[in-house]
Amino acid sequence: MATYYFRNTGDVNWGTSSNWSLTSGGGATGAVPTSSDDAVFDASSGNCTVNTSARVCLTINFTNYTNTITMSNTITVSGNVTLSATMTIAGASTLTVNATGSLRSNGKTWPNDLTLTGLNQTYTLQDNWIVTGSLITAGG
Repeated sequence: MATYYFRNTGDVNWGTSSNWSLTSGGGATGAVPTSSDDAVFDASSGNCTVNTSARVCLTINFTNYTNTITMSNTITVSGNVTLSATMTIAGASTLTVNATGSLRSNGKTWPNDLTLTGLNQTYTLQDNWIVTGSLITAGG
């Protein structure tokens, strides 16, 4: 398990390995987050496009992120989700959470579908969530 920070490289694609670093504002690590890794978008991160399917991470944290994430494809998170009030969300794809986790909106409206899925998971809302897409609970 590692923590990967999205970098401001001019290339906006989630799936480009050189867009990720082990430190905020650091150099490329050559790896894209897996379902065992934390994905962080912060003040040093640039715009990001979820450019292909099967984008996954253990947790996703947008604290202090002031740029745009374009949801061209689904992101599946297996734990906590933290949005930033100052981020912009473009595109229309789904955010899926498939394991027990805490969700914090920080006052940001999620404009797309939010899917909470799986059996026997517990989802804890740390604050109020507004979802203007569909809120989907699947699996039990």
